[in-house]
Amino acid sequence: MGVRYVIAGESQCDLFAEICLVADYLAQRLPDFCYERIEKPVTEWKPWLQKINQKNKWHHTGSPIVWKELLMAGSKPFYIGYASEFLEYCYSYYKFDVFFAPKRFEYLIDSSGQFQKKLKLEMKRVARIDNSDLIEKFTKNKGIICISGAGNPLSLFIISGLLEQDVKKNISKIYIYDENCSQSLMEFIEHECNYVGTEYLGKIVKYVEKIGAALTSSDLLIILDYVPFQSTYSIGEWLYKNKKLMENIASNINATASPKLYVVLPNLGPACYNATIIANSITKINKNNIVVVTSDIGLEIASVAAEIAEVPLRNMFCPPVWGFVGINHLVDIRTTIHKYDSFNPYERYTKVKNSTLCIGTITPEMRTMEYLMFFDETLWNKVADRKKKMSERPISIAKAVALLNLIKIWLFDPNPSYVINLGIQCNGSFGLSFKGVFSQPAHLVNGEWRPASNYIMPKDPQVKIQYLQQIAEIVMKLKKSDLKQVVTYTPCVCKHK
Repeated sequence: MGVRYVIAGESQCDLFAEICLVADYLAQRLPDFCYERIEKPVTEWKPWLQKINQKNKWHHTGSPIVWKELLMAGSKPFYIGYASEFLEYCYSYYKFDVFFAPKRFEYLIDSSGQFQKKLKLEMKRVARIDNSDLIEKFTKNKGIICISGAGNPLSLFIISGLLEQDVKKNISKIYIYDENCSQSLMEFIEHECNYVGTEYLGKIVKYVEKIGAALTSSDLLIILDYVPFQSTYSIGEWLYKNKKLMENIASNINATASPKLYVVLPNLGPACYNATIIANSITKINKNNIVVVTSDIGLEIASVAAEIAEVPLRNMFCPPVWGFVGINHLVDIRTTIHKYDSFNPYERYTKVKNSTLCIGTITPEMRTMEYLMFFDETLWNKVADRKKKMSERPISIAKAVALLNLIKIWLFDPNPSYVINLGIQCNGSFGLSFKGVFSQPAHLVNGEWRPASNYIMPKDPQVKIQYLQQIAEIVMKLKKSDLKQVVTYTPCVCKHK
């Protein structure tokens, strides 16, 4: 868990300016050191300090004041003290004892604000003179990501994953937008997320009030918007509300987005239905650049299947996911691949006992799990029991993990041999002729996701892939009034007199 130092003081306080200089020096040289600077005018300092003391039950009297807090909502601040206590703390914790002060900084201490501006301008000037070519090259290779519907709790896991893994070195900006959330909530998300990965100075996460401004320069759009199902909705009404929402997003894409924009939808709501609506509504970008991440469904059952089959989870690939995800789907455990080491003994192994020579060879193989799961019918009961236990935590980390893996493979480390589960446009592979987005094994072909036609067809005895396709075609034709709300009826069991 990261820690943030907060340094507050009067705008004309010498000590405040000096310890800000120390903190700025440490932040540039220590990757995990981050601080927030709060500067108050002389007339506002005492009332503000009094409120801080009352809130935290402190008894601080002068300027500056320093405390630290965890980078999480609701964390309790830890009081450090005045400037001298902060310097002692830096020495004891960071072994920081000497700080040089050139003569050009001597007269800037009188004005902390002026000093900060001068320091920033000087840093920019030095960087521009010494590293202009390197910075320009580095910036050009970075990507810009826009997250629509960032008020969804899943966005915090996605942003944290983007900033904490190696992918963050390839990202210059993450725009967040949600028309249904307040500005204060969006600014809170922006403020908290910018403290993740503090070795990269400046704001990476940026809240925008209009998504059009973000789409203009974005390389990837992550859509977390959807209308959740409610018991008062009919199926047709639920799909209609999602359709209108996706058409609105598509109009924004057509108006301002780059033709090379990638669009990704996590498995939220009627995901494949929503992606199909967007694909049918856009006129500006390639339909093959619109995908739905469906690997999370396979990841949710992988651990249970590994336990039943007694296969190490690290040797097992994600089970293939088929169907119109969000409406119906099939996770085919029988065609799931796992690594297996096959032992082939030499002839002398059966003749010679206690031999010190090599007794055979081990050959790594790829096998399906059909022979391990053929006679076991307890998988789905165990999966259902586990989902009941997880019902108290509706946010699935698997959704964020699957999305982050896709972004890494698609944008920053492309590998054509890598096969993952995605909702993509059908092209006739696997006998699928559905004109829309359908989940199936996919691989990269010239930067676009195409069906991995060499993958094994599903072998589930209960659900056939053609049935899933028929359901998808029926759903796309449903009207607002179709499949009305199911109202439960309990007959009266009272005895008549």
